[in-house]
Amino acid sequence: MDLDYPADAEEFRSEVRAVLAEELPAGWTGIGAISGTAEANAFVEDWRATLARRGLLGITWPVEYGGRGLTKLHQVVLMEELAKAGVPAGGHNDTFGIKMVGNTLLRWGTEEQKRHHLPRILSGEDRWCQGYSEPGAGSDLAGLSTRAVADGDDWMINGQKVWTSQAQRANWIFVLARTDPAAPRHRGISFLLVPMDQPGLDVRPIRSATGESEFNEVFFDDVRTPLHNVVGPVNSGWKVAQTLLGYERGEEAATNPILFRAEFDRLVELAREQGLDGDPVVRQRLAQCFAEVEIMRFLGYRVLTGWLAGQGPGPESSISKLYWSEYHRRATDLALDLAGMRAQVVTGRPPLRGFRTDDPGARNTTGSWIGSYLNARAGTIYAGTSEVQRNIIAETVLGLPREPRPAP
Repeated sequence: MDLDYPADAEEFRSEVRAVLAEELPAGWTGIGAISGTAEANAFVEDWRATLARRGLLGITWPVEYGGRGLTKLHQVVLMEELAKAGVPAGGHNDTFGIKMVGNTLLRWGTEEQKRHHLPRILSGEDRWCQGYSEPGAGSDLAGLSTRAVADGDDWMINGQKVWTSQAQRANWIFVLARTDPAAPRHRGISFLLVPMDQPGLDVRPIRSATGESEFNEVFFDDVRTPLHNVVGPVNSGWKVAQTLLGYERGEEAATNPILFRAEFDRLVELAREQGLDGDPVVRQRLAQCFAEVEIMRFLGYRVLTGWLAGQGPGPESSISKLYWSEYHRRATDLALDLAGMRAQVVTGRPPLRGFRTDDPGARNTTGSWIGSYLNARAGTIYAGTSEVQRNIIAETVLGLPREPRPAP
């Protein structure tokens, strides 16, 4: 494998560095240096607008939809430079807007849907959240019971979703709903785009162990969306949903290792700060973390090679998701062991987001590491639990017999 970057990627790197030099304040040391949560969130909002203005969001999307038509390799270069500069790669809802529903619309959406929604996602006018999990259908997503019935020119939706991250900031939600209750479990489901600013849609925050309320319950009571807001064929939403989950689990396989490497460097610094960098057991655990981050990087290159060859998300998405989430649990265990009794007293602000690592440039405060530790547990659950990922890998990669499925 040739790991050297081609000339056009290095030219783009120079562009990104120039933008950072022009837009960041003098003496900038990273968003982690901002001590207040409100101030840090305000910076994220302003910085997100800057990225949009400078054409650094959705760079792999076609030009006609607001993107720049660049490759996944350019996206890796962008992430490398943003991580080094200690700035986020987008806003709070961009995981759902750009990475998930945006990429899914490029694959399944009508031309009208693409031209309407994609530019509004990049501009920030529309902010999205994900309506998948339900109280009785988490890992068993096909067991969902939220219903959508055609009523005149609209779908009328009734039901409940749960663990809906960032719903409190969103004005659109993509929803899996059962549109044919007589069909087998994985059929009769449709993928709907639903505006949230309407009567009957109720968002209720859930306070988590971190003390934050990033998750929400969302209730639908005769909520409406036009019939044309179905993505893909009616009653074939399961295929659309699997495409989106592939993007959720694997689209960042080549960029995630950049953030995890930045966090690992901070973990080494924490060991030095605590005077434990010479301890043989600590050194062994750090070496293990380093090896795993490097393996993650090469796994990411393998996934990236597939993307550059025009392949869509496959079982590599599950391998990547399982690998980084289990790694992160072990790495944050080590962080709290290094902090020792100091971890009993929380100082410094928590991470701004509940996904993967803290923001680049975060300080070695107990608030940062404890927040990352708690979020690492969630990482083995969201986007498909580790158990689900192992089943997918066993069945699709190793060819093992499928586990027994409930009767339809």
